[in-house]
Amino acid sequence: MKAYPYLICRKGTFHFRKIVPLDLRTILGQREVIRSLATTDIKIARKAAIEMADKLDELFSKIRNGAKLLSSEDLKVLSRDITKTKTEQLMIEALEDFKDRREEDENWEAVHARTYRQEVLEDLRISRLDSVEPDVDEQLQTHSVSLARDSAVYKQLCRASLHGLADFYRNAEIIVKGGFEDASLIFDEVDSRHSEPKLAVTVENEITFSYAIEKYLQDHKIQWTPKQYNSQEAKLNYFLAYASEDDGVSPAQRPLTSITTAQVRDYKEHLQVTPSNARKIYPALSPRQSAAAAKEDGAKVFSTTTQNNYLQCMSTLYGFASIELDYEGKNPFKGRSNSKAAKKSQRDQRNPFSREQLQKLFSSSIYTGCKSLASCHIPGTLIPRESHKYWVPLIGLCTGMREQEILQLYKEDIYDKDGIWVFDLNTSHEDKRLKTQQSKRLVPIHAELISLGLLDLLKQKQANGASPRFFEDARLASDGTYSSTFSKWFSRYLKNITIKTDKTSFHSLRHNMKDFFRQIEESDELAENFMGRSTGSTGEAYGSGFSVERFSEALHKIKFTDILKIDAEIKKHG
Repeated sequence: MKAYPYLICRKGTFHFRKIVPLDLRTILGQREVIRSLATTDIKIARKAAIEMADKLDELFSKIRNGAKLLSSEDLKVLSRDITKTKTEQLMIEALEDFKDRREEDENWEAVHARTYRQEVLEDLRISRLDSVEPDVDEQLQTHSVSLARDSAVYKQLCRASLHGLADFYRNAEIIVKGGFEDASLIFDEVDSRHSEPKLAVTVENEITFSYAIEKYLQDHKIQWTPKQYNSQEAKLNYFLAYASEDDGVSPAQRPLTSITTAQVRDYKEHLQVTPSNARKIYPALSPRQSAAAAKEDGAKVFSTTTQNNYLQCMSTLYGFASIELDYEGKNPFKGRSNSKAAKKSQRDQRNPFSREQLQKLFSSSIYTGCKSLASCHIPGTLIPRESHKYWVPLIGLCTGMREQEILQLYKEDIYDKDGIWVFDLNTSHEDKRLKTQQSKRLVPIHAELISLGLLDLLKQKQANGASPRFFEDARLASDGTYSSTFSKWFSRYLKNITIKTDKTSFHSLRHNMKDFFRQIEESDELAENFMGRSTGSTGEAYGSGFSVERFSEALHKIKFTDILKIDAEIKKHG
């Protein structure tokens, strides 16, 4: 066969091959780069090889010129080498040593591999890099390369090492369970599914999923919280992983136009049997494999609302591509969600607290006397009136505000407006997030909260507190919200005082507030606007909306005296 630059053939499938320049081998950690082109067609392979060579030349030039950052593709080269080396070492040991394995041994070692992977992922999440710094230092020293530990490139190398370790531990779980023939354990070779490529390596004049998703996420990154961003990215990637199981086509190769109505119908059916938290429960399994395992284990599956969220996410991506990227094809996901079922599911998803549950909550130990803040469910003498744990449920009950809306309050957000004390919900600081545009509003403070000492606490914090935040003891979580940590604590607290059910959470207080407005016969429009939502009715678009005075008037028709029995306790101890 005629030789072509950068091209080799292995078992009928073409691969790209390029020698790494001597001065760059210390950084890339390998003598040559070999990547499968996933095709048996010489014409496609030649074109792909030339394009890949151009990309590597750009990379080499960038490193030589003292780049301050390496690209994600650069780092994939490094992390993949770590994964490959460690996986192959373990494969050799396992093939040589494994014999008559017991199921309990397999499960025990799989748990260890999964635990180690979670630890590595946690190190990545919080940028704890010290565990791999010795390995990176040793590699740099071996090749006589000096790189400052506080440089961005050094830290990228550490993170790439952690990514490589995380992928290795995922492979380790497969190996200890005897899955030696799993396709993910084969490096620089191509799975038999790829012997006849479904699509060309490059897709000319087409918008691919990788391009559309990159632009979509980039366009929304400023608006979204990290939690929202990660959630949307995970939904998009889940569909791509599902689709790739059929044909092995990567997102960079798969155009938006390639998805058919039949595929979407199949995906919709798949979502109905998809386990909740699949990546945590079945981290080593593919989407279809995890669905099969969930069926066998009787694991909890996606709710109707979650299924619709996944479908809507894909439809929104297509809509974005149509508007922003001049995509002219069809949207196969449009109208696929079950809106009627979703509305019914939303109503069933959370229940309001019963009167008895509310009375038990607000007469529990955190309000009448607890052992300590850490053990606030155990009776004692401490009443933590300065803690956010004490106040957030009270404010939720008397306003229907969301957890995040309460926890992110600043002292400047609580003030007297024309004789009415209000919570000003805004985004005036970087750590603040509001769910929708309607969430930006003034919420009147119920007299019950004032009688419990809310304004006294404000005056105390204004006089003594250094932090501008009202609940400075509530910490910002890794997902960029104050609510995620509090939500977990509140759920545990409800469980400890024996009023937790599958359909009750902090959000139940918003349902309670909606019921309170119904009971005093206020309009649905007022109730929705009060809680930062829109009814979507045509009439709502006219006029200037409800005034703070009108909100306050409606709110004070609601009486909490039979729920809040702690007035007497405060007067007794205050």
